[in-house]
Amino acid sequence: MPKEPSLTSFPLPPRVRGENARLSQQKQAIEAELDAAVLSGNGYRPALEAYAAEMGRLAWSNPAITAAAQAATRGRLEADPGPVVPSFCADARAWAQSGYRVLTRASREFEAAQAERHSSVQSELYLHAELSLITLLKPYENLPDRSLIRRTSEIERRLTSGFESIFRKVLSLARIVGFPAVGLEEPKQVTVGHGRTAAGTSFEVSSTSGSGLLGAGSCHRAATVAYSRPGALELLVVSGPNNPICLSPPRYRHPALFCEVGRETIQTAVPASVRSARLVLVDGRTIESRVVRMPRRGGGHAGIYAQQILGSRSHAVSLVELDAGGNIVLTLKLPRYRCVKPRIEQPVLPTTTTLASGLTPGQEAFTIGAFGRFNNEPFVSVDIGVDPELDEPAYGLGESKAFPWKLSIGCSPHTYAIVYGILAPPGKSVVARTPQGLVPLNVVPVEPSVRAKGPIVYGVFSALPSELAVLSGNGSTVYTESLQEKATEAAQFCVGYAEP
Repeated sequence: MPKEPSLTSFPLPPRVRGENARLSQQKQAIEAELDAAVLSGNGYRPALEAYAAEMGRLAWSNPAITAAAQAATRGRLEADPGPVVPSFCADARAWAQSGYRVLTRASREFEAAQAERHSSVQSELYLHAELSLITLLKPYENLPDRSLIRRTSEIERRLTSGFESIFRKVLSLARIVGFPAVGLEEPKQVTVGHGRTAAGTSFEVSSTSGSGLLGAGSCHRAATVAYSRPGALELLVVSGPNNPICLSPPRYRHPALFCEVGRETIQTAVPASVRSARLVLVDGRTIESRVVRMPRRGGGHAGIYAQQILGSRSHAVSLVELDAGGNIVLTLKLPRYRCVKPRIEQPVLPTTTTLASGLTPGQEAFTIGAFGRFNNEPFVSVDIGVDPELDEPAYGLGESKAFPWKLSIGCSPHTYAIVYGILAPPGKSVVARTPQGLVPLNVVPVEPSVRAKGPIVYGVFSALPSELAVLSGNGSTVYTESLQEKATEAAQFCVGYAEP
């Protein structure tokens, strides 16, 4: 199949963007069929259904736990592909024979079903329910419960390792059937050493190389340190400063200190002559440990030092690097770093607040939601159940500070244009010029928790209006903006996006 354009190919003409968006959307649909065909034989569906049936009969004295448990259970069921196996081979062959331009009806139906099951709003609600359930149940746990949780975590760890092999199988099949590699080259990782820290955690050092490393061309070889807790399911890869540790120029020589769940982490690259290091704590105690030797190929440092201590008990003041004979190579003073374990380990995720909802001219449901904050403003987007990157082509934002509008369009067979944004003072309303005359946009107040400067304003049209005008409270015009150029771009985009 044709290779999708790289990010450096932009800007592209609107029609070419439409053709590329169609290719990308269809490729995602065919890839999803391949994934579902592989995962459909996992055999977990009966277990999930038995679990859901058992949970459906339970209730807690705390109604919040009941609601969260039911929502999390629904999320697990809907995330499973179920018994339906798409006809991947037939659909993929038909797509290729069309010149990678037309999906089969079966592919379209599968795509629509996937979009309905995996809308971004629903996925976030289920994830939030899972995290809330963990927090809500914690005060009720006793010693036998915690023992059961440890046993369950070990079983989940085994299941996770099984999913890793399935994931590798899917990637292998994608290469076999001919999907081209997209984006930057994946860094290649090779484990070079491991150890145990004074805080009771384990760590693993991997040598990493590849053109996509660290997102910069100046570092082609690095080391990544991953920490884990005994008996815990997750692997803790600290994404603080100096991790990954760059081993090609420019070199990061100074140690990095950061705090993770009450553990003070100290890690750095060391010269080839260093074989071990002595960490000196503020109370006079010392912790001596060996460094992990790195392969010499490719240049750079020859060792990685990694250590964690319980930050609430003490803190490190210096690091003494030693050679093979125990002689001091270099002593580094460490900055004071206070690391205290938090009282409650509760995950906090940005949540989506639905601001408005409605139907497109083709009767497709959409929602406008605010997610998190960007530049101290809520990030507002439209969700119609498909990938937002395809649903919202980057045509640009409105230039007015009073109404920085955004645009979401849909192409044939159900064309639409949704203009939306947060209206800040002095604007009170917005009108759009259409062939039928001036049409006022909907104005919906936003709840205070969103912390927006004004209400959400939106309009749904079968074609993009030719002009927008922001009006003040007395009806006078604050400003007007022509959308003729955007309308032409949108039309050209849809010409490229359309199937023959």
